Amino acid sequence: MPPRLGVVAGGGVLPRQLVAAARRQARDVVVVAVEGVTDAATTDGVAHIWAAPGAVGRMIGFLKRSGARDVVLAGRASRLDWSSLSLDWRALRMLPRLLSADRGDNAVLSAAVRELEDEGFRVVAADAVAPELKIAPGVLGRVRVDAAARADIARGVAVLSALGPYDVGQAAVVQRGIVLGIEGAEGTDALIARCGGLQRRGSGAVLVKCAKSGQDRRIDLPAIGPATVDAMAAAGFSGAAVEAGAALVLEREQTIEAADRARVFLCGIDPQA
Repeated sequence: MPPRLGVVAGGGVLPRQLVAAARRQARDVVVVAVEGVTDAATTDGVAHIWAAPGAVGRMIGFLKRSGARDVVLAGRASRLDWSSLSLDWRALRMLPRLLSADRGDNAVLSAAVRELEDEGFRVVAADAVAPELKIAPGVLGRVRVDAAARADIARGVAVLSALGPYDVGQAAVVQRGIVLGIEGAEGTDALIARCGGLQRRGSGAVLVKCAKSGQDRRIDLPAIGPATVDAMAAAGFSGAAVEAGAALVLEREQTIEAADRARVFLCGIDPQA
């Protein structure tokens, strides 16, 4: 039987889907829920604690007492202003490492991974817990990708590849060869809303999401879900292309159904192809 899994849960549905996947595998699972971040439904029917964002000692202590061996970091997490948090002694001990990594989300999350590994945990990827969430190459649903969209996808991949080493973001929006926006701290849905009004006439813009260059694939994988589709439909986008083998599709059936209803394409792509 796989070792007990600890889920350090951010916001959104992904942590809940990982808990469900562990249960289907008859795997013991516990949850660390973060106050003000984790959705309350994530803790339903599972052993858990609630901890303030700065209560790192409480989080690690719970994972150790519960016997968790594997730990997965999953879900949305806003950039934290460490100067405004009440930090416990364990968080204060981590602070030099976190401050030295203050170059972007990926660097901060990597620092957190190293802290967990120093405590003896094995940090695993979300798709190692639930491989069914990972998108495969090709089109999901009934809406096809036309030639104009394929050209915009290629432009988006090139831009993200160039920016990846700078830990800027995982998504770009392109229409008719013009880059309308790059994901920053606001997240994908806000990027879509921001770029909606920048579109020209003609076929809608395309969202492209890829993992960052050199990214630790155990953390912060790109993902799409029903909310992404709803945002694209409201903005008049043509569709989305995400990196096959690296991106996750949350609530897959609902996501595909929403895309088909909105006539928005979804596809998995190989950025190296």
